[in-house]
Amino acid sequence: MDSVRSQHRMLSEPADDDARQLYAGSCTGCEWTTRTPLDAHMLQEAFDEHMTILQEEAHRLAASASDIPGDLEDLRGYMVDGYDADDVNRVFDRLEEATGLSLVCVWEYFDSAGVGGNSQFYVSLEDDRFHEVAGDLWEWLNGDPDCDSTPASPGASSSWIGSKADLTSDFEYDDGRHNCAIRDVED
Repeated sequence: MDSVRSQHRMLSEPADDDARQLYAGSCTGCEWTTRTPLDAHMLQEAFDEHMTILQEEAHRLAASASDIPGDLEDLRGYMVDGYDADDVNRVFDRLEEATGLSLVCVWEYFDSAGVGGNSQFYVSLEDDRFHEVAGDLWEWLNGDPDCDSTPASPGASSSWIGSKADLTSDFEYDDGRHNCAIRDVED
């Protein structure tokens, strides 16, 4: 039995001394230890990142490039000259109806004139997690419709779900549809 353990130890140890892991335990229950203690926060981050990758892959496999109906073609370049809260609601309502994905525009502030400042588009998943908009969606909406470099389609809706954003749904302003603001400066 000791020869089996030593063979297992030799086969399972990485060649790099800095990354070497030591085998301890029996054949029925193996434990691995590392030279540096593992932090619970670090493990949680690694787990969250892994789960995000799995979710994104599931979305990619569930959708196809043809999941964008042809009646959305008029949205190509729709926001090339800018957009306001009404434009965002009009466009994002149509995209959500067609794809089931909820898109949100997060603005810098809200005041008596409405939302304003810098803005960013996000995909809002059911568990109130926000993801960066990825793929061709942003360029398709904001690119010049007369320019060949603007994508002909936004791609599959599954390709729009980018990296997990460092945002929560705790905004000072929310219109109840697709516009939120980080600060409400109207007092």
